[in-house]
Amino acid sequence: ILITALLGTILTGNAVLPAQAKSGLGQKECQYTIVDLPVLSLKQFKKLRVQDDVVVLDTRSADEFLKGFIPGAINIGFKGPFDIFLAQVISNKNQKLLLVVEQQDRTAVAERLVQLGYTGAIGVLDGGMRLWNERESIDSVANLTVQKFKERSDPGHIVDVRTVKEFDKGHIDNAMNIPLADFANFGNTLEKDSTQLYVHCQSGYRSAVAVSILRAKGFKNVCNIQGGYKALKDEIKEN
Repeated sequence: ILITALLGTILTGNAVLPAQAKSGLGQKECQYTIVDLPVLSLKQFKKLRVQDDVVVLDTRSADEFLKGFIPGAINIGFKGPFDIFLAQVISNKNQKLLLVVEQQDRTAVAERLVQLGYTGAIGVLDGGMRLWNERESIDSVANLTVQKFKERSDPGHIVDVRTVKEFDKGHIDNAMNIPLADFANFGNTLEKDSTQLYVHCQSGYRSAVAVSILRAKGFKNVCNIQGGYKALKDEIKEN
């Protein structure tokens, strides 16, 4: 099941996107080369961000993303299995993308998107998250250490987004397995109520992707468990 089934209009919208995406800023049609990829001012970025068929893709690390991010942004960290999870989360290679990247990664991210066939990037935020944080409101997600997780007394669901094979080899007692690759099940299994969701994967990369999708879909009571199953298995009862 494609993750885009869950994300709906957040990722694909109802429109069929052209292979050449216009930025709407009076620029020529973007063929998506590094030279043509616009570097956007905050005002330009905000104007494009509100369009229904645009996705904000944040390629910073999971730890940095969870500390603060643009509301609705999807996190797929560039320093990690970026190719694999980009394809799973954003399967439409014409999807309009606004990029939030670390300054030093800007060229590398743009080149990688080209190599992977993604033609819809319409710009990167000049100044990145630092600029947004100075001027605009941000969202964030608690990134709990295992010790802090153990101290939490509020009821909730432990959501393990590893593969079924990984889960079957060992998992935390009472954890619910909803693999990231089968993330559409979140729409059927979990309610947007006051129940706390504690999300983890093996080490933290996939859970940050999952948490970002949940927040974009309106789930507010979400925490990430830092270090994932690697950190949990020595401290928490296993099955």
